[in-house]
Amino acid sequence: MPKQVDKREAVKDLKMLFEEYPTVGLANLYKVKANQLHEMRRKLRDIALLKVSKNILVEIALKELMENGEFKGSDALFKYLEGQNILVFTKEDPFKLAKMLDEAKIPSFARPGDIAPEDIVVQEGNTGLPPGPLVSEFNEVGLPARIVSGSVWIGKTTVVARKGDVISDKLASVLAKLGIKPVKIGLNLKVVYSDGLIYPIEALKLDVESYKNELLKAWGNAFKMALALKYFTPETLPTILAECYNTSLILALSIEYLTPETLPLLIHKALLETSAIGSLTSKAEKSEKRKVEKEELTKDEKKEEEEIGLASLFG
Repeated sequence: MPKQVDKREAVKDLKMLFEEYPTVGLANLYKVKANQLHEMRRKLRDIALLKVSKNILVEIALKELMENGEFKGSDALFKYLEGQNILVFTKEDPFKLAKMLDEAKIPSFARPGDIAPEDIVVQEGNTGLPPGPLVSEFNEVGLPARIVSGSVWIGKTTVVARKGDVISDKLASVLAKLGIKPVKIGLNLKVVYSDGLIYPIEALKLDVESYKNELLKAWGNAFKMALALKYFTPETLPTILAECYNTSLILALSIEYLTPETLPLLIHKALLETSAIGSLTSKAEKSEKRKVEKEELTKDEKKEEEEIGLASLFG
């Protein structure tokens, strides 16, 4: 009898939490240790409430709420009530909840069989570890190791596992000895219920940088189109006015229309043209002078040849 009372109290508490919080996440508790869960509770304090409960009690609480016309559509959560789960109650939206849980994950040493979440890179340099069988262990996992000045050194920065690779027993041991924590332990969301809608985890994984780039690209294309159409907005007006000013200035210069803006430019243009004409005239005069000098030189050479010829005739 006391157990039945405890169950009813547990269901009652769950119903109160479901009614208080508009967003409820269901996360996997597998491999999460008590101390890690405590650390996550601390990180999420004042943001989310974590509640561990038996799957059957969660299902009973939701069914009773639906019978009262509340939590409509929450029966879609039932298929996720398998294995060890934890409920995450919050007043934030589902996407922010997913981001918060991801940020609350704790770096941890890899265990055999873990999947590398990213490329695992070991930097070259002194490991600070004493020589011994470690050198052969490092070499077995692809780390070029040698002994330098009484300690083990990694000779080259090396990727020991690619994203998605299964971490072997030997690699997990080596990474632990190097103090490298390549995996993050935390709550992995399965699904979120919020305001009558179900959000599977696949729908909550947002590539923020990609969305940002797409928005910037769309903004750029819209800006170019607005400029082409001369559509006035606070963003396009300065550029359109600048284009109009430049076009009118070019037109005024082409017809030599005098304004305070065109006068200095027209004078400068006239000076350049005068300089160019003067340069051409100078070149023409020099060319003519050289021609005359050449002709005179030719005449002198002919006269000299004639004199030499006459002198030869009269011996």
